[in-house]
Amino acid sequence: MKQFFIIIPLLLTLQVWGQDENAQKVTGKTPGFTSILTGVESSTTSYINTKTSDSSGTTVYLAPYFDYNHQSGAGIRLKTYILPGGSNPGFFLTTISPYFARYEGRVLPFISYTRYIQHDNPSVPYSPIQNEVYAHIRIKTKIIDPRAGVDFGFGQDEQNNDEDVSDFNAFVGVSKLLLVEPSGKGTNSMLGIIPLVQLNAGTDRYFKYLRSTSYISQNRSAQQVGYGKGRQGQGGNGGTGGTTVETYTLNEENEFGLSNIETNLHLIWLIGRFSIEPSGSVYFPLRGDDRKAYGYWQLNLNFWIK
Repeated sequence: MKQFFIIIPLLLTLQVWGQDENAQKVTGKTPGFTSILTGVESSTTSYINTKTSDSSGTTVYLAPYFDYNHQSGAGIRLKTYILPGGSNPGFFLTTISPYFARYEGRVLPFISYTRYIQHDNPSVPYSPIQNEVYAHIRIKTKIIDPRAGVDFGFGQDEQNNDEDVSDFNAFVGVSKLLLVEPSGKGTNSMLGIIPLVQLNAGTDRYFKYLRSTSYISQNRSAQQVGYGKGRQGQGGNGGTGGTTVETYTLNEENEFGLSNIETNLHLIWLIGRFSIEPSGSVYFPLRGDDRKAYGYWQLNLNFWIK
C-alpha cells in the first residue's frame, strides 16, 4: 500500500481544480516524493458546426497530458486538446502549466500559471484570454475542509486590434476526501470519494478555458453562452454570407458578482499504477436570464511512470 500513500496526494492535488485534495489525514505522515504521470482526459466543450453554422451544441474532446511533480511541490503539466470528430477534427488548444502545491500541514496552498495556446480550430469558440494565474487554499480539518481561491485571466484580443482584456473569478466551498480501502491482504486497489459544494463568483465577460470556469467552457453550447449569435456577414474563414462565429463576448459590461452554486462528485479508483476518475458537476445559476440547472461530466485515466 506504500505506493498509494505516494500516489493519492499527488493525484488529488493535480486533477481539476475542484478536486485538489490530499490524503495526509489517512497516512498520518507526508512522504517526500517525485512523481511522473501521463494520462488522458475526456469531457465536452462548446462546439460550432461550420458546415451548418450551428452553434447550439457541445462535443466530446480528448486531452492527453504529461505531468512532472518534484518532491519540493514544484511541477509542470503539459496538455493538448483534440476534437476526434465533427466538422473540423483535430487540435484546438494546448496548455502549459507550471505550479506549486504544499502537501503538509493544515493549510494547503496551490498556485499555478497557465499559458493557453489556441490552434485556430473554427469549430471551437475563440477566447481572447491566453494567460491565467490561479491560486487556492484549503484548510484541512477532521470533519470538513473549507477552501477558497481566485482565478485571474488576461490576454490580448487578436480580433480587436490586440485590445487588452481580462476576467476575474473567485470561489469558496467545502469538500472532503473519503477513502475506502479493501480489507484483504495484498489488495492493490483503493477508492476515493470527494463531494464538493462551492459558490462561484466572477465577471464572466468572455468565453474562456480557466480552471474555475468550466461552467462556461465545458457545460454549455456556444449559442447558450452568447457566442456566435447569428449576425450575417463575414464568417470565421474569411468568406461572406452565413452566420459569423467571430463573436466571443459573453457580456463586456459584466461586473463582479455571484455566478452559480456548484455541486460536484469526484470518484477515484486506484488500481496499481493506474487510476480511473469519473466526475460530474451540476450548476445552479445565480445570474442571467436562464436560471435552469445544468452540468457536465469528465473522465480521467492516469498511469504513474514513477
